Amino acid sequence: MKSKVIRTLAIAENTIRESLRNRIVYALLGTTALVMCLSLVLGWVTVEAEDKLRIVANLCLSAIVLFGTIASIFLGTNLIYQEVQQRTIYTLLARPLSRGEFIAGKYLGLIAVNGICLLATGSFFLVFFMLNGGEITLTLVEALYMTFIELSVVTGIALLFSVVAHPIEGAVFAFVVTMVGHSTGDLITLGEEIVAREKGEVGLFTTLTLKLLDLLYIVLPNLSNFNLRTEAAANLAVPTSFLGQSTLYAMVYMLILYLLASWSFSRKML
Repeated sequence: MKSKVIRTLAIAENTIRESLRNRIVYALLGTTALVMCLSLVLGWVTVEAEDKLRIVANLCLSAIVLFGTIASIFLGTNLIYQEVQQRTIYTLLARPLSRGEFIAGKYLGLIAVNGICLLATGSFFLVFFMLNGGEITLTLVEALYMTFIELSVVTGIALLFSVVAHPIEGAVFAFVVTMVGHSTGDLITLGEEIVAREKGEVGLFTTLTLKLLDLLYIVLPNLSNFNLRTEAAANLAVPTSFLGQSTLYAMVYMLILYLLASWSFSRKML
């Protein structure tokens, strides 16, 4: 067991080094910081200082999520492909290293990279927000924490598609699933509206549609569970139970993504 952990951590450490050498990561970090600074432009058009700070906080947190998502998908969908192209994966798998350990190491390494990048952008945001008259509140820190959890789930999605598809296709699929994941809660509302429009007995087609919507709601990630940007911008308190439930949901979903990626990779011909 100890040797498995050591091998997994070694893969994770190598993944961190490889990812942090990628110039795209630094380009996205710089773009995030630039968007944060430009958020003041929209803040200036408001009359009230409170509204200005709310706009700045919302835009900065949204920029962190957006460019963090792009970085997670880009890195996640390219890592396995690069290992195969450079043929380093054959050397790694020739050692006493299982494919499950390889995927686990890659996943942990990418999560660590997310943490490092979020620490950089989050620190910049908090300092930037404070210098412009804002107050660092617990809700802001909680919003950044939930952003890290969200990006960890997105990374798992990207890693799964990196195993089952070509990097370009995988990136497109991962991006689509991530975008839909922000509107997963609307699937239930859509189902209720369909039933309301029937105004009578529900037919077979409608029943199948509702079943499909329920299935999509269960299978697709509900990324809105991690969105605290509105609450953070308005300085609204967030129940501790919500943070705990959202974290637990993310951990279960991440475990499922890992198991699917590991199973798919074990069946992949290399």
